Amino acid sequence: MLYLISSIGINLCMTFLMRYSEHHNGNRYALNIWNYLTGSFISIFMLEDKGLIFHMDTVSLGAGFINGIGFVASLVFIQLSIRRNGAPLTTTFNRLEILIPTILSALFFLEIPTFLQITGLLLCSFSIFFMNWGSREKRPPFRLGLIMIFILGGLLDFLSKLYSRYYGSDSQTCFVFYTFLTALAISIVIFIRDGGKMSRQDILIGIGVGIPNQLTTLFVLRAAAVLPAYIVYPTYSAGLIILVNIINYLAFREKLSRHQYIATGLIGLGLVLINLT
Repeated sequence: MLYLISSIGINLCMTFLMRYSEHHNGNRYALNIWNYLTGSFISIFMLEDKGLIFHMDTVSLGAGFINGIGFVASLVFIQLSIRRNGAPLTTTFNRLEILIPTILSALFFLEIPTFLQITGLLLCSFSIFFMNWGSREKRPPFRLGLIMIFILGGLLDFLSKLYSRYYGSDSQTCFVFYTFLTALAISIVIFIRDGGKMSRQDILIGIGVGIPNQLTTLFVLRAAAVLPAYIVYPTYSAGLIILVNIINYLAFREKLSRHQYIATGLIGLGLVLINLT
């Protein structure tokens, strides 16, 4: 249970660190450099056979390169969405990405979902349309950002699932390293082209985001090793959505519309059903 609570707490820290940066004139591209640099070092540290890095497997390198491009695009959309839509909606759509690997796994690997999981898929799908339906005042300000977070996150999750299906743990760590290294290189290029400045705040928050970026996945896997999956994944997804909403209201007095609260609640319920086995 400690790993599960830690994974939720770490993800909350990462979310609100990015929120702080976006609302205090931080340079998101400078932040991303230190985020991915930190992630790259952690990947090397976690790799048991360090020599694998220099004996590049073409598939791992190619998959990591594609994943790295997606990582940067996804994170930039998350940062933009946190600024314009707020942390609660952004977190909700970030967790909603599980729909895409669930559907694609059913199509390609014949991992047929149960009745409850199908119900959850339908509930989440309805919630997406519900949130984007109605008058302009009821809709999120930056709908494109939410949709892109959902699509990119889901496709990246499926790519990771596809890779881990055929490769072992050390190769997976190499895959993560190549992902962060690619994302780091792209972030440096974007930062130079943007011509912005790098502050101490960007460096510290970037490192602060990079550490939980790595540890969240590790702690969720550790939690799943000692607790039933039907406890870990629903608790993680729904708990994160609920706590982000509560903290965002108590600390920043930011509220969603009633329309958005209903959709968020339906998505949270749908995610619980999807993760039940």
